[in-house]
Amino acid sequence: MIAKYRLLPAALALIGACALACASAVAAHDSDDRDDSSDLAGTWQFQITLHNCQSGAPVGAPFQSLLTFADGGTMTETTANSMFYPAERGPGHGVWSRGRHKGQYSAASIAFITMNGGLVKTQKITQTIQMGPGPNKLSTPQATVEFFDPAGNLLQTGCAVAVAERFEQ
Repeated sequence: MIAKYRLLPAALALIGACALACASAVAAHDSDDRDDSSDLAGTWQFQITLHNCQSGAPVGAPFQSLLTFADGGTMTETTANSMFYPAERGPGHGVWSRGRHKGQYSAASIAFITMNGGLVKTQKITQTIQMGPGPNKLSTPQATVEFFDPAGNLLQTGCAVAVAERFEQ
């Protein structure tokens, strides 16, 4: 019976060492996955300029949007683009992911456009995002904007560029 109790401290020490090793491995894995100097997660205030995809000429005045990128790869956005009037554009919902290079990301979102309460179009935005300069600024050098009818048929395509600053308290 005494021999059993002599093994107990050694067993507890072994269990503690294993728990510490697992916790260290998880922390190392989390820090590898996160690039704090160029992390996209958070809310950003965008200034967007639509342009003709062929000529590059601006279309309309720049407008504001808010985009929130959540840890895990989801995003939501709202826009203040008056070009939708009299229709109403709901918030966009989408996904984002890290690109191949540090500070590069891609994102895609979809929003409903309604008139008198009925769905008339959907808008899909696909964009590339480049962090910088610094951790609180970014740019979208290329975004594709597509409009679809309720059946999913492509109606119109446009292009946009944007700059943004991280929203901070």
